[in-house]
Parts: sequence; structure tokens; C-alpha cells
Amino acid sequence: MARGEETRRLLVDALVTLVDGGALAPTNREVADRAGVSVRLVFHHFLGTQGLLVAAVAHQSERHRSILFSVPPRGPLDLRVRALCRQRRLYFEAVAPMIRLAHARADAPALQGLLADERARLRHQLAGTLAPEVAARGVEAEALLDALEQATGWESWRALRDVRGHTPAGAERAMAFTTGHLLD
Repeated sequence: MARGEETRRLLVDALVTLVDGGALAPTNREVADRAGVSVRLVFHHFLGTQGLLVAAVAHQSERHRSILFSVPPRGPLDLRVRALCRQRRLYFEAVAPMIRLAHARADAPALQGLLADERARLRHQLAGTLAPEVAARGVEAEALLDALEQATGWESWRALRDVRGHTPAGAERAMAFTTGHLLD
């Protein structure tokens, strides 16, 4: 059993390393070679490429999850917004290659579920950090939270970084600017 777990870990680490290194869609052969095991073990342990990808995305998310925490919902709003956006920057930059690959292959139900869980976790962080400002909107609270989720989520980060070409610091500033104005 321990050997099986070690093989699973080697395969997940190999996929993460290849993707982080710039491989857009590593083959099972490339992953197995990197892990030093046979291709057959990808299918044995993960039932193929999708299972391995799900495990690697979950691993990356879990590995970097400590970056995200609710900033206490008190104190100056601008400091809380900056802290929240800094966390998003650190987190998104750490998981970006795997999340890009997951979104490119999000037709798999297991990947859809992982990505939905990730969005829910980020929304929960927003709701906790900005609770007083969101609650103050009364009947518009849910719409404000929806807008904040869009402004600070992965899709916005990807657009700022990959489409607009912002540096991580520039994308963080744009995200904080938008978030601050939504809360005005």
C-alpha cells in the first residue's frame, strides 16, 4: 500500500513539475518518464489522464491553500482589500499553470467539481473579509458579492495577466482598484 501511495505521489509531482515547467498538455508517457515509472501505472492508479489531472489540481490547491484566509472583517477597508488582493495574487500565481490546464480540460465532471469548490472557497473568503460592507447593501448584498467574486476570481486574474499582459503587481493593483470601487 505504501508503494502504491508513493507511486501516486511521484506521478502527481511529475505532472505538476511538467506543467509548472511550461508543458501545456504533457502526455502520460512524459509524466511516467518524469516519475520514473511505467505508463501502465498512470492507468492503474488514476484510470488515465483525467484522473491524474484531477489529483494534481487537488494537490496544488491543497498545497497552497494556506495562502488564503479571511482577513478579520474590521479595520480600514482599503487595508482589507489590499490584503485580500495580495493573497489572491500569491495564490493565483502559485497555482496558475495547473488551473489553466484544468480550465482547458474542464469538461470532466471531477474537474468541474474541483473548480466549483475552489470558487466557493474564494467566495467564502470574500464574504468573511468584507462582511460589514456586503451586509450594509441589504437587498443588494448578494449582487455585490457576485460582482466582487467576478472581480477577484481566477477568470479576472487570468484576463489581467494573460490577456492584458499585466505583471503580478499590476494585476493585483487593478484587482484592488476594482474591488475598492465596487465597495464605494
